[in-house]
Amino acid sequence: MSDRYAKQRIFLGREADEALRAKRVAVLGLGATGSVIAPWLARAGVGHLTLIDRDLVELSNLQRQLLYGESDLGRPKAEVAVERLHEANSSIDLAPVVADLTSGNARELLSGFDLICDGTDNFEARFLINDVAILTGTPWIYAGAIGGEGVVWPLHPTHTPCLRCLIEEPPAGGDVDTCDSAGVLGPTVGIIGSWAAMEALKVLTGQAPHTELARFDFWHDERQFLKAPKTRCRFCTEKVTEFLEARWSLKASALCGLEGVQIRVNPPGKLDLAVLKERLEARTRSPWRQAGLMLKGRDGADEITLFADGRALVHGPMTPERARSWYTEVVGC
Repeated sequence: MSDRYAKQRIFLGREADEALRAKRVAVLGLGATGSVIAPWLARAGVGHLTLIDRDLVELSNLQRQLLYGESDLGRPKAEVAVERLHEANSSIDLAPVVADLTSGNARELLSGFDLICDGTDNFEARFLINDVAILTGTPWIYAGAIGGEGVVWPLHPTHTPCLRCLIEEPPAGGDVDTCDSAGVLGPTVGIIGSWAAMEALKVLTGQAPHTELARFDFWHDERQFLKAPKTRCRFCTEKVTEFLEARWSLKASALCGLEGVQIRVNPPGKLDLAVLKERLEARTRSPWRQAGLMLKGRDGADEITLFADGRALVHGPMTPERARSWYTEVVGC
């Protein structure tokens, strides 16, 4: 046997170490925490990793997202992550998925795994993960970081409380800080991501992870452990998956901390980028560039990126209302 896992095998034991090779894990979100979780699982020899992220590498990511470098700017994070992790461990199966998680595709994207790891930065995605976990019985690990603090909470409804046992509804916009409003330190996400990966290895090797929502404020040297209510919520006891059942077709929202708009469609579609390229070049009288699953160009003062799954990013003065109208005119919805 290769000695790649020799030191790990001494600690875990041969049976637990070899069990990792048969495990399938989805890492949703490859930003700050996800770009720490995924490498640890890849290097540990988890047999299959599906790496899901909707975003492109941006300059502001490089301060804390360890999978990426300056040469990756503008590329899909999922594709770059697979390249980097393949360099670290070519013996495991790595699947990149460039997609936006919605109620229309969450079941498909997150089913069939032994574990789901949360590397996201928003509660909408986490509540969708929680619904899939309730529906399929898949364990998942909630992780998040902001400023100098972070949380990790392994969950396995209905064997354990679910996310909604403690947080019944997602916080309203503006009620919680984000990286754009409060900032975040690189070492914070490094510690939280590594901690989440440790809990993942426990789950995957049959060990019991911790049962409380654990919060550390590394900057102020504070720690807190929150117990979920002993009474389980109706969502996990009755398998109520209302986030998976939500129906909407088009959303346009201002980008956090940036001038621009994100457009999302549900369920995700499949755009013919070659046809759209011709249409947009005729409309804008300027060149558009197709690169893989993306189409980029300008319409007046706005720089626009269209994705094959129907999403769009607008960088510029376009308002969400105008963005909806522009999208309907150009793409149709």
